Amino acid sequence: FRSDNPMGPFIPSKLNPILTQRTLDKNRLDPITCAGHADLVQTPKGDWWAVFLACRPIESKFENLGRETFMVPVRWTDDGFPYMTKNKETVPLIERISGAVRGKIVTFGNFTIKDSFSEKKLGLEWMTLRGPANKFYSLSQVPGYLSLKCADVSSEEKLTPAFVCRRIQHEKFECTTMMIFNPANEKERAGMLLFKDETHQYYLCVGKNSSGKYISVKKIGKGNEQETLSVNRVNASVSNFGLKVISRGLFFDFYYSIGKGPWVELCKNVDAGYLSTRTAGGFTGTTIGLYATRK
Repeated sequence: FRSDNPMGPFIPSKLNPILTQRTLDKNRLDPITCAGHADLVQTPKGDWWAVFLACRPIESKFENLGRETFMVPVRWTDDGFPYMTKNKETVPLIERISGAVRGKIVTFGNFTIKDSFSEKKLGLEWMTLRGPANKFYSLSQVPGYLSLKCADVSSEEKLTPAFVCRRIQHEKFECTTMMIFNPANEKERAGMLLFKDETHQYYLCVGKNSSGKYISVKKIGKGNEQETLSVNRVNASVSNFGLKVISRGLFFDFYYSIGKGPWVELCKNVDAGYLSTRTAGGFTGTTIGLYATRK
């Protein structure tokens, strides 16, 4: 809509909606869905662009990435209305902008990041849930490590747990960590958590029970329900572990290592759709991070 006054009257565009993909074939190649909430920006050269949110479903099935940021050029009708798409036009996965240079450190496309936790503060890519978790983690207690306490808070509660995470940015990725952990009792567990919301999670963790120390993959659901997808016993004297999650788009694979030993397959072909917005709802994506609890 357009007006010469913030209070109106407003004149609608004949092209409305000026940004949509909902009329297109759902089985099209590389679909972009849920497009909307656009801002208009103008470059120093006078070109107009739209910055907006949209989703990239994996094989047109579901999305674990939530809504991401997209850009497309803005065009104008003869009577002065902007538009981004019309008729059967699609939102492209890649846009080329003349003169744009890819930086050395980027947060889009393909990249590899290793964090040795050697800084005084966590980088801006790291998050905690619902509020600061400063009382549960430390970067100075053991320099070069992220130290986590096993908190009396679980990831199924609407509180702030001992969970330091970052957003998943790729449908296909590999995430690894090395951990030193020796559970003091059968309540303490620590490891890597894939978190969509309180009722949709996968937990790759080290724990302890009456039979000894173990590494397991747990599926966390509604009503504090937990299903153990796989579990391996390990030597009780071991405290150095490697943990790895591989996402193949539709499925997750989970691995562990003991000390500097080889990777051991713990669980394969775990349904990634369980963490998707199509299953759990909402528009926020899945996160992955380091989590410790005694509840």
